[in-house]
Amino acid sequence: MQIKATLVDAVRNRQAVLFAGAGISWQAIGFGGLHIRDQLGMQIERDYPGYDYRSRSVEEVCDEYLVLNDRIALVDRLAALIPQDRIPQPSHVAAVKSFRFIVTTNWDLLFESAYRQINQHYQVLSQDADAPMFSYDQHNLLKIHGSADRPVSLVATTEDYENYAETHARLLDKVADLLQNNTVLFVGYGLRDEHVRRLLSQIRRQRQQWTRKAFAVGFFDEVRTKLLASRQIEVIDADADEFLVELMKQAGIC
Repeated sequence: MQIKATLVDAVRNRQAVLFAGAGISWQAIGFGGLHIRDQLGMQIERDYPGYDYRSRSVEEVCDEYLVLNDRIALVDRLAALIPQDRIPQPSHVAAVKSFRFIVTTNWDLLFESAYRQINQHYQVLSQDADAPMFSYDQHNLLKIHGSADRPVSLVATTEDYENYAETHARLLDKVADLLQNNTVLFVGYGLRDEHVRRLLSQIRRQRQQWTRKAFAVGFFDEVRTKLLASRQIEVIDADADEFLVELMKQAGIC
């Protein structure tokens, strides 16, 4: 697998940040967002037999579950749906070895398991109050949509997303700093999250021709590839799991 020298060098020199999405966890967890939607939807359907959860998004079902129950019931139910005993993929291990900074929207605990597997000290930032813990001298896992082992941290409803810039301002500042000052590698991530898109757009406006090129690993069609290129994100057509392992090898990280 041929990987651009600039990306390999950035990883080798610890000048890169990994942005990981659900695609990197699929094989280990065994399901995605639609499974979570269906499990919540079936709970609602028990009280409302005419409820058509299959026509709704995950976010919409979370909104409606919250209205019919309460916030605690929602986040506890969501956390219970995420298995916490899964073995990390080789790609997770490669990621925690290769990147000092990992940003993820995933709720699962696979990165944490990978850190423990290699006996690497790390810290998790999953709520705005955690932002002061960030350190350039440590391995940092920024779980910007919360973590399953801290149910109250989960970001799931429309209100959560709409208020995110206010409720997670300090955490967003850390993410913005990482994205602005490092080569960014998106893996298993659809690049559709509103907050991340806004950050990237802001960085492009501020730095203009000095904006660092970012990379996105995945199988995107031609139109999506052109769209990402217009945002200075180069697509790497490769399997996410295989790519991270190979990147670690080419960067000479053991």
